[in-house]
Amino acid sequence: MSNIDKSVLEEKKQSLQTDIEKLEQTITQLAEQQKQIQANLYALHGALQQCDQFLEMLDEEKEDG
Repeated sequence: MSNIDKSVLEEKKQSLQTDIEKLEQTITQLAEQQKQIQANLYALHGALQQCDQFLEMLDEEKEDG
């Protein structure tokens, strides 16, 4: 048998638990960032659609005027 005792295993277990908690926090942060990036993307698509509408309005004014 090796010289592994209960305290060594408990330390390793605590280290693993700490790593798990850090990764869970990172996943949560990334999920929040993804939501924000998605919202920004929607906003940009909305701005693009508005530009298209303004361009159509300008074309209609040229045709009428």
